[in-house]
Amino acid sequence: MRQIWKRPLSRREFLRAFGLTAGTFLLGAGAWSGPGAPAAFAGGTVIKNEELCTVGSDHAVITWVTPGQPCDTSVFLGTSSDSLVKTTLERGREHHWAELTSLRPDTRYWYQVESNGVKGPKCSFRTLPKPPGRYLYSFGVFSDTHISEGPGQGDPNEMYFGKLLEHSQELLLQCIRDAKARGIDLALITGDLTESSQRVQYELLRDQILPAFGAIPCYLAPGNHDTYRSKTNGLGLQGFLDYLDGGRSQPYVSVEHQGHRFLLLNSCRPDDDWGTIDGQQMKWLSQTLSQNAGQPTYLFFHHPSNGLDVWFGINNFLSFQNAIRAFSGVQAIFNGHMHRHVVTTNWMTTRNRPYVELPATVQFPCGYAVVRAYERGFEYNSYKVSRLDLSEKSRDKVILGLVGGAIYTWYAFNGLGDRSIVYADGRLYRPQQYEVAVVLDELRALELFERAQAAGEGATLTPADDTGEPQLAGWQRGGRWGGQRYKVVLGRFDCQQVAVEAQASKAARYGVKAVVVADGHHDLPAAAKERAPGRAR
Repeated sequence: MRQIWKRPLSRREFLRAFGLTAGTFLLGAGAWSGPGAPAAFAGGTVIKNEELCTVGSDHAVITWVTPGQPCDTSVFLGTSSDSLVKTTLERGREHHWAELTSLRPDTRYWYQVESNGVKGPKCSFRTLPKPPGRYLYSFGVFSDTHISEGPGQGDPNEMYFGKLLEHSQELLLQCIRDAKARGIDLALITGDLTESSQRVQYELLRDQILPAFGAIPCYLAPGNHDTYRSKTNGLGLQGFLDYLDGGRSQPYVSVEHQGHRFLLLNSCRPDDDWGTIDGQQMKWLSQTLSQNAGQPTYLFFHHPSNGLDVWFGINNFLSFQNAIRAFSGVQAIFNGHMHRHVVTTNWMTTRNRPYVELPATVQFPCGYAVVRAYERGFEYNSYKVSRLDLSEKSRDKVILGLVGGAIYTWYAFNGLGDRSIVYADGRLYRPQQYEVAVVLDELRALELFERAQAAGEGATLTPADDTGEPQLAGWQRGGRWGGQRYKVVLGRFDCQQVAVEAQASKAARYGVKAVVVADGHHDLPAAAKERAPGRAR
């Protein structure tokens, strides 16, 4: 599989890569019932977009789609690849959600999904280790909700990358319901609550949406969209303070819950998409950390804060990192803005403490996160919204149809270790999967898919993220993706050695040159990558 970039694309880089501008035409959505769909499966069952969304110490979530084919949601599961037990969770579904519960910590599990007799490949994952000490509480984290009423402001995310402003309210409300069902004790939102800082948007949040948390405390940090004034004729930061923060005089705050501290900062300036932590807040941050040295502390603000690789992050990230580096109580830094899953570290300044970038509720994968706090650490899991139809609608609206959706999935969904981590006693644990797959033209991909089904091994068929000229030429020649290539996924494994062995086995059986590709972690230097829970730094 050809790797084009070695780190996730920013949305601006994505546009540049294809030479696109604000006037570029959009291709149709990537539904598999029209152009671009594998011809041989026009009336059959295909497992599309099978994804291991998150892995915790006691559970895991797998999602997939069977386009146009409502059928059963079944999973084979076990700790031995030769002894899997089938469970059917639901029937009559086109969008499938399989949550596996009562799992053992730090244990390898094998799984294989099935719908209407069609199987995905046999895969494996390792559950996260349980953080030491007693479980204390959990909190939900949400970001980039972009609540809107009416048309947007021409944001490239809305035009090109599947930002669902028309569903922003129902997406956030569903994420709130989902998080409450997971038993959260408090909630935090890291900015861009509104699309354009309009009065009606603040009123919707205050009067109709945030009350859905009920008795659960909810704390807010502003985002750049919440501080727009002349850019959108919005209310700016004062609107955020007046409508959402009870008339508070400053947009940063310290709160305490069960002996742990939560610090929310303002990284925004009026009408500026870049971020910064101003001098007054930096002084307040240092004083607050000094007064509560050693107390477990979580930080929340809008813009990413871990170095030059971020797009529109805070421009004084070194000053920020130097301000927190001496305080061992700082557990993690949570940011939004980028609309993607990414977890990074900075070994030179803050060692293994994770910088966690959160997904948007309004754009694929349309998700939120739950953090479970323990006496000596925490477990972080990110989830898609349970309205998988909206998550897939967002993915299908990305420019360049199937190919664009594949690349944006790579950017926004990233790796399993960007969606599931444990941080405990100064050590970071993050799982990883190694994918065994081959990219082929349509007819050869369909043939391999059928052979894998006939052999009982299973496979999934998804658009490739190959952006080569044949595909673009195919569109230009015939008005459709005549040159479409497909990725046939033959397995995903938690161990590189197991993946290499599977690669050799598939090559011998099918005569194809499958490759092994590690998912995610493109932002980290090799020395900082955590390959499995048992190999934490």
